[in-house]
Amino acid sequence: MPAIVGIISAIALPRMGNAPILVSTQAEHLEVIHVALAKSMNRGFTLVELVVVLMLAAILAFFALPRLSQNTVELSGQAEQVASDIRHAQTLSMTRGAALGSQGRYCVFFTATGYQYRHNNNSYATPCTTAVSHPATGSTAAIVLSGTAVTPLNLTGNYVEFDAKGQPTSLTAPNNNATVTLNATGGPRVVVISPVTGKATVQ
Repeated sequence: MPAIVGIISAIALPRMGNAPILVSTQAEHLEVIHVALAKSMNRGFTLVELVVVLMLAAILAFFALPRLSQNTVELSGQAEQVASDIRHAQTLSMTRGAALGSQGRYCVFFTATGYQYRHNNNSYATPCTTAVSHPATGSTAAIVLSGTAVTPLNLTGNYVEFDAKGQPTSLTAPNNNATVTLNATGGPRVVVISPVTGKATVQ
C-alpha cells in the first residue's frame, strides 16, 4: 500500500524543478488518493466500457427482438393469405359462378378467428351459405388463424360476396371500402376491399 501511495503521489502532485513534492503525512496520502480517484471518475467512459455496454445491449436485443419480429411476420403472412383468398373467391365468381346457375356467386365468410369459402347455391336469397373446399387444404372446414382475432367492417352478415363481374355485392355502404382487421401480437393488419374493383390489399 505505501508503494502504491508513493506512485500515486509522484504522479498526482506537481513537480518543482526535477523533483516531486513529497507527501509527509498519512492524511496527505489519503488526500492524494482521493484526488487521483476523482480525476479518474471525471475522465468519462473508456472505449472498453463503451464496448461492454454495447455488447450487453446487443445481447438483450438478440433475445427480445426476434420474438417480436416473428409475431409481426406471422401476422403479416396471415393478412396476405386472407387477401389472396378473397381474390380467389372473386375469381371463382367470375369463372365458375355461372356453373352454379344464373345466380351463382362465391364468397368468403368470416368467423371470429378465421374464414371459410362458400357459395350461394345459385340463389340471391341464400347468400354465402354453402361451404366450399379450400384449394390448399381440400377441406370445407373454416381456416383458423391461430392467435388472431378477425373483425370485418362494412360487410353484410360478415361475408364478402362477388358477382360475375368480380364486384362485391355485400357491402353495407356500397361506395366505401370494406375492411377485415386482424388483431394479434405484432399487429394489427388490415385487409382493404375496394367497392369498385373488389381488389383486396393489405395495409
